[in-house]
Amino acid sequence: MGANERLTGQVAGAAKEQRGIHAMEVGGRLLRQLADAGQPMSMAALSVATDIPMNQVFTYLVSLTRTGLVRRDALTHRYEPGALSLTFGLHALAQTSPLRETFQGTLDLAKATKYGVLVAVWDDRGPTVVQYVSPEVPLHTGMHVGAVMSMAHTSTGRTFAAFMPKGTVEPMLMCDVRKRHGAGSGPTPEELEHLLAEVREKRLSRADGLPIPGVSSLSVPVFNQSGRIVLAITAFDKTGILDISGDGGPARLLTTLAGELSSL
Repeated sequence: MGANERLTGQVAGAAKEQRGIHAMEVGGRLLRQLADAGQPMSMAALSVATDIPMNQVFTYLVSLTRTGLVRRDALTHRYEPGALSLTFGLHALAQTSPLRETFQGTLDLAKATKYGVLVAVWDDRGPTVVQYVSPEVPLHTGMHVGAVMSMAHTSTGRTFAAFMPKGTVEPMLMCDVRKRHGAGSGPTPEELEHLLAEVREKRLSRADGLPIPGVSSLSVPVFNQSGRIVLAITAFDKTGILDISGDGGPARLLTTLAGELSSL
């Protein structure tokens, strides 16, 4: 037997001898099921779906909940991916090439303009922040990575509402409208539809003092090569500092950046 054949045999033998931790693999099955389900699941449903006995599912969920990989709803007692799972997902998402380019572009924009900038992508909960850069002038926005933006009352949310499939966004959008308009503020459904038509026409969404009084924002969509929206870039700052006019400098900068990213 030649040296190359012996080396090949040794590598193959080493691969066969590799041992993992069975408990980690079982926990991974439960996490995969929770991720694929797209909605909170009961312990019984998890047991049936993964073919893992109920008593074992309970033990694993206790540990997964303690680590933050899983969250248990106190009212429904159902389980869903937790904060640590979200952090993992956002970090993994940030490693994809389009988002790397986007993150660098928004950092450059924030540095050049001193405005706050955020990037949001769509997930099952709605427009979710995956990058957040504070403006030079401190603002208490309550925003952070992982925050979900209002569909009807933020420029970011309206950007997704304008370009996502109607069947996907309408239930969430109308719920958002009823909640805010019922409290005496926010647009009516008719007013919102007019706003969204303007966003589609100009590919630019504007919000003045919404949802946070004294804070204004501009948001633009970034599309993939199939013409579907993949993310939104939003600049924000104190009202009066950020020019939110459609032909202003910030709008031109955002539109140019979105166009460059959409061509990747």
